[in-house]
Amino acid sequence: MGKSSRTGIVKTVPRVLRESRDFASGCILNLGLITGVVVFEWSLVEIAFIYLIEIAIINLLFFSVALFTPQPVDDLDGGSWNNEPTPLQPIALIPPVYWRNIKFILGKAILAGILIGAVMRPVFSSYGLESGLPFSVGLAIGSIVFFQLTRVWRYFIANRSYQDKSPADALEFAFVPVVELYLMLFYVAAPISIVLAGIVFAIDTNLNSRAWLLLYLLPIGAIRAWIGSLDPNTDDIDLGFS
Repeated sequence: MGKSSRTGIVKTVPRVLRESRDFASGCILNLGLITGVVVFEWSLVEIAFIYLIEIAIINLLFFSVALFTPQPVDDLDGGSWNNEPTPLQPIALIPPVYWRNIKFILGKAILAGILIGAVMRPVFSSYGLESGLPFSVGLAIGSIVFFQLTRVWRYFIANRSYQDKSPADALEFAFVPVVELYLMLFYVAAPISIVLAGIVFAIDTNLNSRAWLLLYLLPIGAIRAWIGSLDPNTDDIDLGFS
């Protein structure tokens, strides 16, 4: 192997690893859910609980970072977007926030909170938190927080890259889980549930075994890995916030 070939590999491998980081992380997170089902005997309620907590964490982090992005939203008319934004800096240790950003994201944040809360309420009531979280579930949530913080750092904080972003850029990240949830409900949960209901009706078998959950988790993992391979900073995902 020539020197130029080795140099090309050295340059290419780190780039490919960086580009596939979210794809690999989606696979790892779903593998964690499968491990939880097999090893820690998680139920469907616990899986739904963890996933909804993840959506809430993503929305909280990326709605927060949207406050600090000074660039205007493309194709949005109005004096506040055509002029330099007025910074508000209540705490010197954090970057300034912008009033136009607050107005832009407020309605979307309230809507997201209502939707997430409406789905969370029955799941939380079924799960029951009176006795506290199992260690395995707490560890999963802690891993989610760490992973999402690394994404915020990589896309918005490192090298102060938030200065080149608009609030719409951050909202693209915040609402990607909503796209995932739609795909999972309509293309995984609904058809698989119908098939399993047909099996129960046809052969009168018991589907209470946790092994049946893998029929949900494997295609869910494929969807999450595919979504993770898309870049919200490009046209790969366009949720139309402009």
